[in-house]
Amino acid sequence: MKVDELLEDLTDLLEDSKELPVVNKVMVDKNQISDIIDEIKANLPAETRQAKRVVSERNKIIEEARKQAETLISAANKQRTDMLESNEIVKQARLEAARIINEAQTTSKKIKNATNNYVDTVLQKTEDALKNSAIEFHNKRMEILNLKNANQTPVAPTPSSSQSIDIDIDDTEAQSE
Repeated sequence: MKVDELLEDLTDLLEDSKELPVVNKVMVDKNQISDIIDEIKANLPAETRQAKRVVSERNKIIEEARKQAETLISAANKQRTDMLESNEIVKQARLEAARIINEAQTTSKKIKNATNNYVDTVLQKTEDALKNSAIEFHNKRMEILNLKNANQTPVAPTPSSSQSIDIDIDDTEAQSE
């Protein structure tokens, strides 16, 4: 019999017992109560052991659940930290990439401007040199024409589509040089 059934029997026994007037007490069969108490004592350790086993199992389940929860929380925290670090690394990489691109664009513009300035300067110098050479060529040509005209008698120019320059070189002067 189970302890709670025995306790129910004990309660029934008390209710069925005779009441003593004026003192508010009952008369019970001592042997019956003693037998029920002995049975309770006999069954109590088994039920207590069973209750302890249930409590122990419950505690084990709770402990295992707590450990699993801690493991899950730890894993989630690690994953969150990894994601945050990864996100931070990505942000830093993007910022660094943007900085490098900006720096490269700035450097490219500076190089392009410097190259354009250099090319313009070289072209200007070349243009100036060509102008000076053209002026020099023109002046030399004029000198030669003036010398030729000074050595010759004035001749009326003949109409022609092109002018030619006749240069007479004295062979004796060319050999002595």
